[in-house]
Amino acid sequence: MSGAEAITAIQLIGACLDIADTIINIGHAVHDAQGLPAKLRDLPDKLLAVQDLLESARKSFEEGTIAGDASTSAQPILEHCKAALADLRDIFKKACPPDKENRAKRIWRGTKTVFYGRDSQVQKLLVDIRADLELLEQKEIFVIGDKLDALKQITEALANGEDSKYSHSGAGSIFAIEGGQQENYVGGGNNNRQINKPGVYHEGPAST
Repeated sequence: MSGAEAITAIQLIGACLDIADTIINIGHAVHDAQGLPAKLRDLPDKLLAVQDLLESARKSFEEGTIAGDASTSAQPILEHCKAALADLRDIFKKACPPDKENRAKRIWRGTKTVFYGRDSQVQKLLVDIRADLELLEQKEIFVIGDKLDALKQITEALANGEDSKYSHSGAGSIFAIEGGQQENYVGGGNNNRQINKPGVYHEGPAST
């Protein structure tokens, strides 16, 4: 790997880290803002996993342990990740009260259509960011392991909508029954489940 390639990759990673840090700081600053949807309170902390992976990537590039072809092909992925993070930052800036506002008077300015639903801007950006990190893992830049599991759960929660009562991923189906009447059905395939009077139900990825 040439020095120029390493410098470019390190600069891109640094830009991604700075943007992610801005999003996290904005999220923490408005954690108690009036009207802030509950599902979004945890999102900034889940982005810490993105920072950890990017820090790991930067260290590998700095130490020169990344193969030259992987370094070259990683650059457009890092550019895309940077753009997705920048778009997410801009959305949070518009939705969140500025720091100069009185803490007690801060009012969340986000809209459901931007943050919630499978086609929402935020949900798509989170999916893109995860996909970029997974591509970098394929190039042996780092190992993800279970570091993005919490971010994936938040992404799915936003996709299901603000008032979604059930969340499910993996093989199988959920038959949720309340008061003797079938109320909801999620999923498909084998390993089906029936839940009576479940209240709020969440099932994570199916074990393999």
